[in-house]
Amino acid sequence: MAAAETIAAIVSEMKKEGGFTLPSFGTFSVKKTKARKSLSPRTGEPVKVKAGKTVRFKASPNLKKAG
Repeated sequence: MAAAETIAAIVSEMKKEGGFTLPSFGTFSVKKTKARKSLSPRTGEPVKVKAGKTVRFKASPNLKKAG
């Protein structure tokens, strides 16, 4: 249950601040996406995708060295 509480706290912080940093691990940030046209993978038909938000992650130099 501790993991669920930690994730809930991170999500809350990202909603409030637009990002979250875990030292020696990396930074999560919220980015806005524009509305766009795409293709349905099932039918190949063009579809409209609404504007929204997505989460990006940038690994810290320490994490990159470890990997």
